Amino acid sequence: MDLAEKLSELAQALSQASAAVGVLEAIEEVLDEYKDGELTLKEAMEEIQGLVEEFQAVRALSEMSPEELMALAGEEEEDEGGLRS
Repeated sequence: MDLAEKLSELAQALSQASAAVGVLEAIEEVLDEYKDGELTLKEAMEEIQGLVEEFQAVRALSEMSPEELMALAGEEEEDEGGLRS
């Protein structure tokens, strides 16, 4: 494994760790809002589920190769172009 591959893996790990910390902080806020009576249990669970899904999407993106990301970006551009027609 060369230096570029090691740095790429480190960047992926850091990205995932940063996203995880963000999700944990957001979950903590949701729990505080639930404890304060600002959210029902159902609302809190829905918020937490959304945060988990967001993290899973970030993790999936961070694990993609540059080629896969470019292909995904191309697909999204095509989708947006189709919506404008």
